[in-house]
Amino acid sequence: MKKLSRSIKLALFAGVFTCLTPLHVFAQQAEVNIAIQPLGQALNELSEQTGIVIIAPSRLVEGKIAVATTGKLSAIEAVEQLIEGSGLKAHKQPSGAIIIKKADVISSSIKRASDYQAPMDEVLVTGLKRESSLQDTPVAISVLGGDELKALGVSDFTDLIGSLSGVSINSAFGGPENSFITIRGIGGADDYKPNGNPSVALHVDGVYQTSNAYLSMPLFDLERIEVLKGPQGTLYGRNTTAGTINAITRGPGDSLNGYADIEYGSYDFVSGSAAVGGPVSDSLGIRVAVLIKQGGGFMDGAGAGSFAGFVPEGGEGIVPAVADPGKRGGFGDANLFAFRGTGVYDFTDVTSLTLRYFVSQDRGDTRQYDRVAFADDKPSRNAGENSDPYEFYASEYYSHEIDVSGFSGDFSHQVNLNLNLDILFALQNSERNVSGNGDGTSFPRFQYNFDDKLDQTSLEIRLSDSTGGEFDWIAGAFFINDSVDFTSNWTSYAVLSQYSSPYNQRRTSVATFGNLDWNISNDLVVTGGLRYTKDSAKFRGQNIDSDPWGLSVFETTFNTKANFSWDREFDDSNLSGKLALQYFVNDNFNVFTSVSNAYRGGGFDGTSIFSEEETFPFESEQVLAYEAGARFVTDRLNLTFDVFSYDFEELQATARLSNDTNGRTNVGEATVRGAEASIALTLYETSGHKVTFNTAGTYLDTEITEFSSNRVNDVINTIGDPLPGSPEWSQTAAINYQASLKNNIMVNARINYSYHGEESNRLNAGEGNTAPSYELLGVRVDLTLANGLNLYAYGRNITDEVYFLELNGGSRLVGAPATYGAGVSYAF
Repeated sequence: MKKLSRSIKLALFAGVFTCLTPLHVFAQQAEVNIAIQPLGQALNELSEQTGIVIIAPSRLVEGKIAVATTGKLSAIEAVEQLIEGSGLKAHKQPSGAIIIKKADVISSSIKRASDYQAPMDEVLVTGLKRESSLQDTPVAISVLGGDELKALGVSDFTDLIGSLSGVSINSAFGGPENSFITIRGIGGADDYKPNGNPSVALHVDGVYQTSNAYLSMPLFDLERIEVLKGPQGTLYGRNTTAGTINAITRGPGDSLNGYADIEYGSYDFVSGSAAVGGPVSDSLGIRVAVLIKQGGGFMDGAGAGSFAGFVPEGGEGIVPAVADPGKRGGFGDANLFAFRGTGVYDFTDVTSLTLRYFVSQDRGDTRQYDRVAFADDKPSRNAGENSDPYEFYASEYYSHEIDVSGFSGDFSHQVNLNLNLDILFALQNSERNVSGNGDGTSFPRFQYNFDDKLDQTSLEIRLSDSTGGEFDWIAGAFFINDSVDFTSNWTSYAVLSQYSSPYNQRRTSVATFGNLDWNISNDLVVTGGLRYTKDSAKFRGQNIDSDPWGLSVFETTFNTKANFSWDREFDDSNLSGKLALQYFVNDNFNVFTSVSNAYRGGGFDGTSIFSEEETFPFESEQVLAYEAGARFVTDRLNLTFDVFSYDFEELQATARLSNDTNGRTNVGEATVRGAEASIALTLYETSGHKVTFNTAGTYLDTEITEFSSNRVNDVINTIGDPLPGSPEWSQTAAINYQASLKNNIMVNARINYSYHGEESNRLNAGEGNTAPSYELLGVRVDLTLANGLNLYAYGRNITDEVYFLELNGGSRLVGAPATYGAGVSYAF
């Protein structure tokens, strides 16, 4: 990918502001002619006439008669006339869809300053690959709206960790560049390398991201993020044993809209973002958005310390001495630019095409490990570091180069009243270069440079009928092809050599799937689904020990021969299914239960290959899942409760192989048992004030029940242990105060709290690999004026808690200290 110059970045950023001139605003109206008839039938007819998606649960419209409606009306006006006097109301979503719900018993006179906590029955989700209200979705799903994501500081997938209970991240070599996410304790044994099969399926606008390499992809100008917890093998297929995360970006909208935002924070952090969208003709809408981030580094580099000039014994005059880069403050700065363009073209009222182009360029510093104080380091091999977790010693200060770009499209056509066609296609690529020192010292025992290139092509075709009749169904086919070219280069004083393992992997996956909702009655729904997947992968590469100094002890260190090549293939197929039952006790309360299975694809070790045994494939990981849940929703209270039980076979993880080196393989069996609950409650509401509270918690009981290893002690020490990335308890909470002042000035104040329990980051975890629990507290205040201007200030980790995202023996990855910031934005 060609690198974007600074002038091009500024031109694109400025281009957004030049677009803040009036566009042709078109009020979407159509001739409507609907006679008196059953309300459900009338709404279906209106949907066909206008091309607008209307979600009307049958239990709400059953037995009601529509009011005759004629004339040139917008869709929302027509719906409001149809349901007049029915005790229902229409709510228009940002996507343009309309959802029908019960009218409020108490009408609030205060307007929300932002969508921090929308009522559950007003939230429209697409987690089941069709639009439905959150209340009616029989899966464990968490939704964060765009304004809430902004308030929480979420700018990539990894930022979700402090915002959702039951979600963790393991940063194998520091920062999001080499990380993986776990949900409900699943995924902690994942492979962070680009060719791996993550347990959490990442999506952006429905497009599957094939690699953990995309975890650091910037997320901005978002409508919402949906997190489906638990196995999702039927609708999403491979690599969803933990769940799926889908980031949904904003579309053009049906009128001129946009914003501009400038933020400044601790450690000279600066962020600028802007977007503008709207219709440019009766048929075409566009949106452009940009993001720039700079600074924010909160660590200090102390140079090489006492290791400066060090040469291993026997290497004098041959091996280069440890260099001293000098001291450096404010390490960890961001340097990011991202751009997205979206276009929506309506061929007819029932046919549309959405196209998106995305590009980002990241040139920031790579997060570094700190190391424990010398007295606590066992074995002692550091440069005499102190106990300050924000200061580290290094022989080099590393930065990374990460370029991601992609093009995607979504074609939607309503074939007839009961049949919809959706086609989703995408092309995406990434190029990354990341370096570091994994043990947190200035003595590069294992200094690495990872260079990878990823390409993926995907296509999904779906047919569906979701009109709310006796049967709602979806059926489709899916294809994805991805390639990974990866080279890991190592300079090691422990091995006294420089060595590398370049490889390439080519992988193809095809699937067919179907899902059926049988609405037995207004109160009872039975769901069944199946998905068949066929996978194939080819893995080729070589191991190279350059031995530039003639002192290499590679074969002794890794107990293997050096300089070999491999050419492997892997094929697999899987049948995943789900059976669920949902019962609506009344309009406010429903319960559901389900049994399903899913799998994480088998394949090849993505870590650096140091022995031939590491090149052999491992089998797919299987999970059998049981879940049950309840949803209770009123105008003032949203309550959810879920219990779950998962059984894993062919668990994939890194373990000791026969030659005593580490490699990915199938290590045994494990169980996950747990429960989750969430509450959203309106504590107080008057004509000008509103106080809301929400909290969510996850309890996990995970256990490795069977473990295979060539080390007897590893087997003894691992069986009965919890899975990596599975804190026993995690919780989030927030209290929000909104006030309407004179002259239409709005005040919004929010306090956030999160707790993350103790967790290990690997199998066979000892004290040095178990991160202690921690609590974080944040605040934010917004002042919104009538003209759309918003002033805000925030503080994150305001108690200045010292916490660690990962412990790896003597090295540790520290979280951000207390940070504060303020900004100004304008929205229209």
